[in-house]
Amino acid sequence: MKKNPPTFHGFSKEELTKLLKEAKNGNSGSFEKLSHKIRDISYSYFFSKYNLRKINSKEDVEDLTQNVYITFAEQFQNVNNIENWLRRVLFLTFINWYGKSQKNKAFELDETYYINESSYDSHGHLDLDKIIDLMNKLSQQKQKILKLRFWGELKFSEIAKKLNKSEAAVKKMFYRTIEELKEKLE
Repeated sequence: MKKNPPTFHGFSKEELTKLLKEAKNGNSGSFEKLSHKIRDISYSYFFSKYNLRKINSKEDVEDLTQNVYITFAEQFQNVNNIENWLRRVLFLTFINWYGKSQKNKAFELDETYYINESSYDSHGHLDLDKIIDLMNKLSQQKQKILKLRFWGELKFSEIAKKLNKSEAAVKKMFYRTIEELKEKLE
């Protein structure tokens, strides 16, 4: 029984490798075909991230796709293994964008949580300003873990990978930080 070769969005590795070789040898038609295939593969990859709600807008999908194409146009003469290069560049492009987008996310309060001072019950509600102040006094590491967990909605395993720590260490620091905040609020 013959195994089907792996494909990338309908393109075989052999086809991409052949086009790359021809493009390196100066064949502009092959470069153009390969560029279109790189764009198609990139768009498909980033659009899947959009469907998973990891990318916020279709404009971001377009921008990321364009970034991969530009990187390819600049580096194609030095690419030896198109499959490995493409996987690495797609992954790194997404990770860099995701990190920057999470870093730039501003903390916004939902107006529905606004408490009118005349109806404020100091026994039943926590002082939000105090919580934010306490969080700002935490170490950068603790702040990052809390923000990634609550606002970034990441799993402990994802946080651990992002911070290059073990999942157990991240969980331990997270729960200790929560306890620390609780004690300071009491």
